[in-house]
Formats: sequence, C-alpha cells, structure tokens
Amino acid sequence: MIRAVEFKGPDRVPIQHGVLPAAYDNLGEGLRRLLERFPGDLGPSGFVGPSGPQGSTYNAGTFTDEFGCVWENLRQGIHAMPKGHPLAHLDRLDTYRFPDLSPGDWSKVNETVASHEKYVMGGGGNLFERMQWLRGYEALMVDFATREKRIYELRDRLLQCLLPPILKWCETEVQGLGFGDDWGTQAALMTSPEFWDHFFRPAYERLFAPCKKAGKHVHFHSDGWVWDIIGPLRDIGCDVVNVQQSLMGVQRIAKEFGGTVCFRTDLDRQGILPFGTPQQVREHVREVLEALMPFNGGVIAHGEIGADVPLANAEAMCEAFVEFGMY
Repeated sequence: MIRAVEFKGPDRVPIQHGVLPAAYDNLGEGLRRLLERFPGDLGPSGFVGPSGPQGSTYNAGTFTDEFGCVWENLRQGIHAMPKGHPLAHLDRLDTYRFPDLSPGDWSKVNETVASHEKYVMGGGGNLFERMQWLRGYEALMVDFATREKRIYELRDRLLQCLLPPILKWCETEVQGLGFGDDWGTQAALMTSPEFWDHFFRPAYERLFAPCKKAGKHVHFHSDGWVWDIIGPLRDIGCDVVNVQQSLMGVQRIAKEFGGTVCFRTDLDRQGILPFGTPQQVREHVREVLEALMPFNGGVIAHGEIGADVPLANAEAMCEAFVEFGMY
C-alpha cells in the first residue's frame, strides 16, 4: 500500500475492499468466504469510539446522530437519507453546539497497528456533506449562490469540530487518514469550480495540513463527475483519490493525472458490477488496471460490492485484481 501510494514500485496492486452491509445480507456466507480467499490490505485501527446515539444510518427506521441530524431508512443495510436538519434556519447557529468528536479509547491504536502488517487509516470526516446534513441540501445551495455571510461561519465552526480527532489520529502510528465528500452529479460539479476554489479549497487545506505535517497519507473519496477538483485536491496534499473513473473515462484520467496522484479504483457500480457478466467484470478490471498501473505504483484496486452485485461478479472482480494486478 505504501509503495503504491508513494509510487515506489509495489510488487502488486494492493486491494482495498468496499462492502455495503446489505451485500452481506444478500450474499451471506458466500461473500464471507470470498473475502477470506481474497483478503484486502487495509487493517483495523484498534480505536474504540465513545458510546453515542443508539443505531446507525444503515439500520432501517429513524436515527438521530450526534450532530442532531435525523435520518430515515427504508431498507436495512442501505444508507439512510437525511430528513431532519438542525440548522434548517441559520439563526439557530447562534445557540447550536457542535459535538466533541475526539473522545474515545485511543490507547490500543499503536499496539494494533504494530500487531499486523496491513495499512491502517484513521477518519478525517466529511465537510461538504456534513454542511448539507446540518443545513439541508437546497438551502445550502442557495447559501452558496447568494454568498450568505453566515455560511462562512458554519464552515469555520465545523472545521473546528473536525480538527481535534484529526490531530488525535496524527499522534498515532496509522499510515493515512480518509476524508470523503460526494461532490459530483452525473455530469458536473455541484458548485462552480470557482466557488469550490474560493470556499472549500482553503478549508480542505486546513484539514489536510496536520496530516501532511505528521507524514500521513491523505485519502479522499468523491462520487460523481469531479474532474475539476482532482488536480486541486492533489495540489493541496491529497495522496489518494477515489473517484468514479468509469463515469469520467479511465483513459482520460490516466492521461491527465496518471503518475501524479494515486487512484483507488471505483469500478462501474452503476452498470457493469451489478448488471454485467463475470467476463465483462473481468475485462473492466483489466482495462482500469492497465490504464492506471504504468506509473511505478499509483493505483489501489477497489470495487464496491453493493446489494445489487451478484456473487459471481464479486468473485470475478477479486480474481481479476490478482490476475491483472501483478507488476
């Protein structure tokens, strides 16, 4: 993993599995046996978070998280939708109290990292998405369009909420921190690139800075058409980006960014993984890896196994990671 991220000539492409809870419900023991045959290269951290609200955004029903955001879920194992926004009215910002995200049992992190030979990541949190969940998506978009002054205050107070656990992770021996914000629609960024650069680039720089100072890799996940921010994320310290290469074109991505930032692949989970044949999955993996491998590293094999992915396709993906992932 380290050699792949740092372009230092790994012997093979490392694997980082992504499995939604509903996939285990659908595929059961067959999926568990498959992942035992093809273990990933990401290990546990040993961190135990504090007791918080009972439930999960993956549980059917209604759930209120530590920020006071209310989630509704119609199906077990699929991520919920935010329906209740504590800052739906910005005047509530005066009295709103952000949660303390840093408590927990950090004592076994270094011991756990040292006990196995796998790469370990801490969590950096969500910035843009958390602003949506607090404010409401439509209201937030209007705030951006009108340059609502208080939205800057919301951003900065949220940054102060997210930074303490990042600093805690940076004091441990984990190799990287993972951040995530889905920035794209199917065809474009959700804001103009100019606004992103003005409003969000300096915020992400503040979140990434302690990671870079501590020598940690920065990983960033973002769904959708996010072409306009791949370069800026790289330029402010992002080491690994997980974007939908099949949406924007893996050959185009390799030509523009190959060798300058590491890509965690995101195989086509809208088409090929759930609806293709195992042979189509195999050929898709080969195309993606062959495009991104010729840079002495710079690629991590990953494909999300969701509730709609057949076990045969998941197996074909894992087998192809091994077959086509040798340098």
